[in-house]
Amino acid sequence: MFFCKLNLIRALCFPFSLVYNVFMTALINSNPLFLITILAVGCLVALLVFISGKKIGAAQERKCLSNSERVLFKESALLSSKTQGFQRELENLKKQNEKYLYFLVRLPEAVKRLNTNLSFDEIIATTVRLIKELSAPSVIELYLFNQSTNSLELTAALGSDKKKSVEVKIGEGIIGMAALNKTLVFKDKFSQSPHDKNIEIGMPMLFKDVLIGVIGVGKISMQSDNEKRFLAMIADLTAISLQTSESLSTAKKEAITDSLTGLYNKRHFLDKALEIVRKATNYTLPFSVFICDLDHFKNYNDKNGHVEGDILLKELAKLIKQNTRSTCIAARYGGEEFIVLLPDIDKKGTMLYAERLRKLIEDYPFLHREKQLLGCISISGGVATFPLDGNTVDAVIKNADTALSQSKTAGRNRITPYEPPKLS
Repeated sequence: MFFCKLNLIRALCFPFSLVYNVFMTALINSNPLFLITILAVGCLVALLVFISGKKIGAAQERKCLSNSERVLFKESALLSSKTQGFQRELENLKKQNEKYLYFLVRLPEAVKRLNTNLSFDEIIATTVRLIKELSAPSVIELYLFNQSTNSLELTAALGSDKKKSVEVKIGEGIIGMAALNKTLVFKDKFSQSPHDKNIEIGMPMLFKDVLIGVIGVGKISMQSDNEKRFLAMIADLTAISLQTSESLSTAKKEAITDSLTGLYNKRHFLDKALEIVRKATNYTLPFSVFICDLDHFKNYNDKNGHVEGDILLKELAKLIKQNTRSTCIAARYGGEEFIVLLPDIDKKGTMLYAERLRKLIEDYPFLHREKQLLGCISISGGVATFPLDGNTVDAVIKNADTALSQSKTAGRNRITPYEPPKLS
């Protein structure tokens, strides 16, 4: 712009400079006619040059202005493009922040729910629901590791047509490779198997680097830069919850069972018996108690050792459990003594059950049975029934034990029903 104005000034000054030079030349020569002629021609030339210079200067100025406008337009367009780009980035960041905020708001609730004393089924259902809400994948499949078969078993599925009988071998397809490598596996990095239908990501569930299972998800609808990290976090939380649930379940089971035989222990038996008594009292229903003792167990231990004695108790408990209804409560009452509570069964029905069990034990090929005093492994037992033989648990158990003593006195290997003392 500065050079355009300078050219215009030069164009305007040149005619006047020319006229001035011609005039001074004529003046020096002192010729009036020549002076006038020269002056007229000079003025005309000066006028033409002035007009031409003005047009040239104006054209150059317009050209300079046009160049400046084009530069400004380009800069303005570039700035507008950058502004739109920034706006798009801000929108994307806003959406991602909204997802992160949603996840962070849900995370404490998820942790709380998964760390509550949930059952196995509740943990699985909560996990599937969280994954669906946070990333909305087309398919969700949850597999648990079975150590005995060294395979992954489908436990829960959403949006999948697979049945729960599906088993995946370790190292097979996306699910199997996630279990083998103990890391996230993606669809495009490993060869697939028929079990990988609609599965794009496999996420291992690990607890202290021990494989618990694998979560498989399909195409993710709610895309973000960190959805895979979120899903991996859920997988870890689920693994911890499942392991905690299993540990609690094991602890509860150990608290109510006998460590040697696997039957209920005496404390749990009495607790359950109180519940049955309340039900029997409210609905006037009977229940019976069968108590038995292993005959000459001390003799068996002395001749065969305590290790063999423990094996005998385990096998005897197994026979009792296998031949007792699931609605009944079988327990190890102490030492070589066992007890069974039979809800809704009267004395006659209980005697049939007890006699069948006694005969089964007498004929069973236990080791060292021939060394026993009766030539076999045998039990002596007693039966008592509520409310005929007592109106409390303790009374019924006490009378059943009295009948057991009568069986021993009568020669063992027999079942005796309790009979109330006859009034004389």
